[in-house]
Amino acid sequence: MKKSLVALAALAVVGAASAQSSVTLSGIIKGGVARTKYTNGATGNGSNNGVADGSSRFIISGREDLGGGLAAIFQIDTRFRVDDNGAAPTTSPLATGNTFVGLAGGFGSLRIGKLDTHYCTGSDEHGSRATALGASSCGILGYVQGLSQSIANASRSTNVIRYDLPSTMMAGLTGGITYSTAFANQAAQVTDGAMGAAGGGKTWSANVGYATGPLKLAASYWKAQSEDRTATAVRRDQKAWTLAGGWNFGLGTIGVTYDVSAYDKTNAPAPEINGENKRRAWSVPLTFGVGAGTILATYTKAYNVKTPLGTIANSGASLWAVGYDYAFSKRTSVGVSYAVMNNKTNASYQLYTTDSLQGLARAVAGQDAKQLYVGIRHAF
Repeated sequence: MKKSLVALAALAVVGAASAQSSVTLSGIIKGGVARTKYTNGATGNGSNNGVADGSSRFIISGREDLGGGLAAIFQIDTRFRVDDNGAAPTTSPLATGNTFVGLAGGFGSLRIGKLDTHYCTGSDEHGSRATALGASSCGILGYVQGLSQSIANASRSTNVIRYDLPSTMMAGLTGGITYSTAFANQAAQVTDGAMGAAGGGKTWSANVGYATGPLKLAASYWKAQSEDRTATAVRRDQKAWTLAGGWNFGLGTIGVTYDVSAYDKTNAPAPEINGENKRRAWSVPLTFGVGAGTILATYTKAYNVKTPLGTIANSGASLWAVGYDYAFSKRTSVGVSYAVMNNKTNASYQLYTTDSLQGLARAVAGQDAKQLYVGIRHAF
C-alpha cells in the first residue's frame, strides 16, 4: 500500500512538471552490414565483415513558454551504437551529442552546452539517409592529413556559448556565433578548470546560411586555441573555413563545397613539422530522385598539405561514393552504398567513422579503403 502511494505521488510530481513545458522524445536508429577492405598499405591489409552503426541516438528536448515571447529550451542528445553500444557506458555515455539549455525569443536564441559548430558544412546527405556514414565526404572535409582527430574535435565543441539569429530577421537567413571557454589539446585531452594553470584555450566560430527557392548558400569559420599553453606542451591549434552552395533543379540537387583547414603545431616531436599545416579540399555532391528512392553520388578531393618547410608530396587523397536510398515511409528507409578512399603514399585519410563506430583500425600511409554497405534507418 505504501509503495502504491509513493508511486502515485511520483506520478503526480512528474505530471505537474510535464504540464509546465512540452517535452519530446525523438531519435534515429541506423545500422547495416558493411564489408570493408584495406589495400596497398605497408601493414594492415585485408577485409572485414561486420555490423556498422550509423550514429544512432535518442533525444529528449523541451520548451517552456515564459511569457512575452520568451521561452526556455533544452535538449539532451545521447548517441549509442546499435550493434554493440561500444562498451557502454564508458564509450557511449549520456548526452554525448548536441546537448544544451538556453533561452529563445524575438532576439534569437542563446544556448550553453555542447554543440556542432564548424564541421563538414555543405557536405553530402549520407548522414541523413540510410546509406553508410563511411560514404560521407566528412572523411576528407573534416580532417587535415597528420591530424589524428577531426577539426573541432570529434564533430562538436564542448563548453560553448552559442547565439543564433532570429528566424524573423530575414526570410531564409540563418546564422550564429559560438564561443568556447576551453578547447582540449587533442593528444593530451587537457581540460579547463584548474586554478592558476597555464591554460588559455578558447574557440570561436561563426556561420551564416541562406536558402530561398532552389538555392542554398552557406559559409562558416572556425578558430581554436588548445587549452594547454605551457612552454613545453605539444599544442594543436586549428583554423578552418568553408564555403558551400547547392541548387535544386527539380529532379535532384547539385552542390559544391570548398574547405581550407589547418592545424598549427608547437613543440611537436620529430618527424612532425612545427607551424601551420594546411590543406585545401573540395567536394561535389549530387542527388537524383527516382520514384520513392534517391540516388546519391559524391566526389571529394584533398590536396597536398603545405607546411612552413614546403609542400608534403603525395599527402592528398580522393573519395568517391555512390548510394541508393529507398523510403518506405517518412520515417523508415533502406539504403546501399559503395565508397572508395584513395590515399596517396603519404596520406592516411579514413572512411568516415569506420574507426569510431565500426572499431576498425585506422588506415596507414598510402593505404586505400573500400566499403560496401547495406542498411536501414528509422527515425522516431
